[in-house]
Amino acid sequence: MRPWLLFLLLIAGPALAEPADIERVPALVRGGAPHLALYLIDKNQPGPAATDDWIAWERQRYAVYFAQRDWEAVAARAAALPDGVPEEFHRWVRTQAAAARLHAEDGNGARRILDALVLEGEADRAAVAQWRQMMIRSYLIDDSLADAQSAVLRYQQDYAVTDDSWRLLHAQLLMRMNDNRGALGVLAGILSHEGRLLTQLARLRSRAQGPRAVAVEADKLIHATRNKPALQFQAWALTAEAAAMTGEHLKRVIALERALTLKREHGASDRLYLVDSEDLWRAYVRYAEAEGGKAKLPADQNAAWVRKAEAFKRDDAVNARAFYAYLANRARQPDTRALAHARLADSLAADGREEVLRWLYVDSSRYPALDDVPAAVRYRLLDKAIAVYDIRFAADLLAGLHAPPPQEDADRWALKRARVMIYAGELGAGLQALSNVLVDKEKLDDDLAERYIQVMFDLQAADRHREAAVLLESLFGLVDNPRMRREILFWQADSRAALGEHAQAAELYLRSATYGGANGGDLWGQSARYHAAEALGKAGMTADARSVFQRLLDYSGDPRQRLLIERQLQQLWLLEQKPTTR
Repeated sequence: MRPWLLFLLLIAGPALAEPADIERVPALVRGGAPHLALYLIDKNQPGPAATDDWIAWERQRYAVYFAQRDWEAVAARAAALPDGVPEEFHRWVRTQAAAARLHAEDGNGARRILDALVLEGEADRAAVAQWRQMMIRSYLIDDSLADAQSAVLRYQQDYAVTDDSWRLLHAQLLMRMNDNRGALGVLAGILSHEGRLLTQLARLRSRAQGPRAVAVEADKLIHATRNKPALQFQAWALTAEAAAMTGEHLKRVIALERALTLKREHGASDRLYLVDSEDLWRAYVRYAEAEGGKAKLPADQNAAWVRKAEAFKRDDAVNARAFYAYLANRARQPDTRALAHARLADSLAADGREEVLRWLYVDSSRYPALDDVPAAVRYRLLDKAIAVYDIRFAADLLAGLHAPPPQEDADRWALKRARVMIYAGELGAGLQALSNVLVDKEKLDDDLAERYIQVMFDLQAADRHREAAVLLESLFGLVDNPRMRREILFWQADSRAALGEHAQAAELYLRSATYGGANGGDLWGQSARYHAAEALGKAGMTADARSVFQRLLDYSGDPRQRLLIERQLQQLWLLEQKPTTR
């Protein structure tokens, strides 16, 4: 944040706070701030003695955990339930814990909780029915299909079940057991998107309907579920399966790419809609072979296949990808294979499909270890991992990648490596990389210096202020841009202040305020002066601090800013009186 912006925020004063309201929690979650929602809960939830209010806030806490998919937090919270809560709520919490284990693909862990709940025999019939359905889901997770079937039969004997959720669960079991026609009977009349998808899948696999007719319905469901990613995954997987049966190779390639884009987050645990990286590799090759055959491309002339791939227009990038995948697998020359891997990676990245790239290379039996993944692909995956702060994955990708990618400047590559190392906790290696960038340099261009400063912020965030201060001091001597030098002084001061070296911090803030002949009256200068005065006060130099604050009053006509400065002057006066007060 620019110091002048921070200064404006400081002088604006606190906004009027709204009363704490439990209804603000789901709004914060929907707005993408679950940690703020948890802060609000922690701040406002009363003690367990205030039973009803405490329970209301506690339910919201679990809702936040589920929104975050933080299943371990659910388990930890459920295990620490305080004594004396009503038994009904105690059962509700344990039900949430069982549901979390199901989401975490821990069928056995869910059953341990559910078995205890059922055996207690104190809940109403509806709750027991819910737990028994969850038990069936736990068997499906563990692929214990015989146990699931036995549980279904017992459930049907005890309950007259007609609701859609039960029928969907029953149909999933039947389809897992390859009884697709039986599933069609169970699914009859269910009009939800999930029910329609399962119905089409059962029709396809039972041959009750032709693949082209299923594909038409799948296209409708792709459109209808566009805002529901888990169902979108299923719709694309269904389309891919139908396309395999009709021999529509390009359509299958497109559908598999879309499904794999969604799979990790929304379909990784799906046992019915099955797509994997090997499916896409084979689909790429089959399409390329079919098109190459039409074009009469000689199988042993790789250059002709490369030219064919390059001839596709940008809108036909998926077609080109198939040819590059073919060459990556079939080309005899290592250089051609390396080129194909790089082109495939570049094309997927250009279309925002780095997730597909990850499936093809990292989550693939073809490449058992990251060291086996071509360097060009690792560079592309690294860029994406850094962009989304997947730091552990980025650090793994970096291992062994010492040289920069083609056409990338070595210093910029070193800064990228340093940034990942700092975030990954490998501070020694990160600091060494940062130092190496400055070695034997007489000058840094503005772009590299800006990038260097960004990594300094990362270093400060990691609380390595001493190293940051030293590196910033070295950087100061290697740039000649007055604006940048002024900023570097300010960031140096921030690190010195964080180290408790307040006198040095004050000097650096004041140098920043007036650097390059500035009079310190602009917003940057005012902010730097304000921070300098604070640092002087902390250093015990209250007279100097008062002098800097007084000069700030000369520049400020804003009543709120003047009030803030006057309050600081009052605090300084009180500080000066302390030694003489008895």
